[in-house]
Amino acid sequence: MVHIIICENNKNYRIRTYDIIESFMMKTNINYTINTFERYSDKLKRIIENPDDGHYIYILDINLENDDSGIDIANDIRKYDYDSIIILETGYKELISEAQKLRLAILDYVCKSINYDKNIGELLELSLEIFELKKSIKFQVEKVDYNIKYKDVLFIETDSIERKCILTTVNKEYEIRKPLYFFEKQLNKDFFKVSRGCIVNMRNIKKCDHENNIIIFYDGKRLCGAISVRHAKKFKDRLKEYI
Repeated sequence: MVHIIICENNKNYRIRTYDIIESFMMKTNINYTINTFERYSDKLKRIIENPDDGHYIYILDINLENDDSGIDIANDIRKYDYDSIIILETGYKELISEAQKLRLAILDYVCKSINYDKNIGELLELSLEIFELKKSIKFQVEKVDYNIKYKDVLFIETDSIERKCILTTVNKEYEIRKPLYFFEKQLNKDFFKVSRGCIVNMRNIKKCDHENNIIIFYDGKRLCGAISVRHAKKFKDRLKEYI
């Protein structure tokens, strides 16, 4: 899932940007959402502070004609998230310094008066290429494609009765009718198989109560009774590399 956020106080450019993105994304097979804002609202702040699963692209106007600018929003985004892509819109030459651009990891600027439609399309294409390089788990549920970043995954476990896997992230659960080895092939060394039917993301584990067989994740979720006797010692040794 790719979430695209537009914050632009000019209605005409807000609509225009939405139409450009909609036209571009409809040609892909990627599941996406588009949200538009005319200012830095409380709703936008909630999205930034509590993002959903997936990748985010923010297209922000530098001048919002109120107390908050696109740069203020970019600063807030980077407090919570350094993976999302940020594109700044400008009507003039009010560019931020190269140092600030690097610190905020701004992908690029788009000048409203020069090849706007073309440049937005090219930056969207570049953004999707960048996301493809970021490690993630890909699957489909009810003909909807999902692309979940590794860092958002807590654990994946099998439901042998329903013959499906349940993938638990920091935000939600996904029920996928695929065997566990479907996911194993996509994972890196940060994931560990604690039993025949469960894989955990070692980077998201805060602590483990080995005596009571309870894994506690940074977001407070708990996984109980998942570690098998066969895998217990190796898991305990591997966990020392992360905690």
